[in-house]
Amino acid sequence: MLKKILLVDDNKATNFIHTKFVKETNMVEEVVAFQAGENALDYLVETDVFPEIIFVDINMPTMDAWEFLDRFNELARIEKENTKVFLLTTTISPTDEEKVKAYPIISKMMFKPLDVPTFKKIVLPFL
Repeated sequence: MLKKILLVDDNKATNFIHTKFVKETNMVEEVVAFQAGENALDYLVETDVFPEIIFVDINMPTMDAWEFLDRFNELARIEKENTKVFLLTTTISPTDEEKVKAYPIISKMMFKPLDVPTFKKIVLPFL
């Protein structure tokens, strides 16, 4: 069982449904969700248990996924090396596909919303 998954999406409803789906898998002890990248980064600095997986919405108003990842890479936490990041979007643009190549921490870019079978497929290799 994974200890923790972090969700970062400015849409409260998306965070709610993704939290529900992750909990339904019974594969994760804790799901933490934030609507702002800045708050998620503050949390990552302070938390005792670093998330194994982070899902980040690409298009957020105050801090998009790219800025979040730039700031994430600056964190002085060794645990981040073991964290996998999945980008979530409603539309995949060629620009975003190009940007992904510059961020080796990104495991995959995916359409949202996700569902229970998709979460299970993502989490299973980490168990």
